Amino acid sequence: MIYRSLLISIFCLMSNLAFSAEKELDKKTTLFDQTFSWQIMAGLSAVYNPYILTDVKQEEVNDYLAFSLLIDFYYKGFFLQSNNRRIEGLFQGGELGYQLLDKNDWALDIIAKPYLPGFIPEDIVKGQNKRIPSIEGLKDRDIGLGIGLRYSKYYEDAIFSFDLATLKPTDGKGWLADFFYSHLFLYRNWDIYVGTGFTFYSDAIVDYYLGVGHDEVTTARAYYKAKSGFRSQLELFARHPISKNWTFNAGITQSYYSNAMSDSPIVNKHNITQVMFGAVYVF
Repeated sequence: MIYRSLLISIFCLMSNLAFSAEKELDKKTTLFDQTFSWQIMAGLSAVYNPYILTDVKQEEVNDYLAFSLLIDFYYKGFFLQSNNRRIEGLFQGGELGYQLLDKNDWALDIIAKPYLPGFIPEDIVKGQNKRIPSIEGLKDRDIGLGIGLRYSKYYEDAIFSFDLATLKPTDGKGWLADFFYSHLFLYRNWDIYVGTGFTFYSDAIVDYYLGVGHDEVTTARAYYKAKSGFRSQLELFARHPISKNWTFNAGITQSYYSNAMSDSPIVNKHNITQVMFGAVYVF
């Protein structure tokens, strides 16, 4: 129970929206660098992040602003890190893990991270300027904390990763498989990452987050037992140094959700476009 509470506290802190400048561990320098490394980053971003839920919109100015404080930490195989190649890291925060194998061009890690954000319907409705019958009265959906294995394959200017994880809110019945490929292009002082991803969600996960139980049925919301589904993504993320400590970040992601997800009575979108730009300070 204490371990679970600690994980939840860490992830809630790290799930503030942000991007950070990337600092890789150099294993060819000193023994200190091989065993211990850390970095603290703070960022402020403007974000356009539409909800997949029906009729839920960004209403207030603060809905478009995100401040973050992120910590990257490595010690003898244990790490807490931000995902700076993927815009999804902006919305889901840090990754806690342990490095099982670390070869020249591939690695295998145990990973614990929030794969899905969760939501509290009552708070969402309060933050809107109108009633949303399709959302009102739903039960809370907890943050999708997952534990699993990650395989990473490194290329000269690219990385491929594969996560296989189980999620806590589904009592061990829900699992996902997440694939992502990111390629780095250098243009003058710009680092430009072009990425593509595919995530498969088991029926237990889709049903937990987007299904409608018998006790949640209303005249505006029919019963819905969800099946397994997927999300595919294309994204572009660019980074440019402003000074020694400041970096400008900008990115756009296009996501497509399968019918099993978009057919839910509480969802009205197949596609979502996310946009962000901002600056991060590396201490």
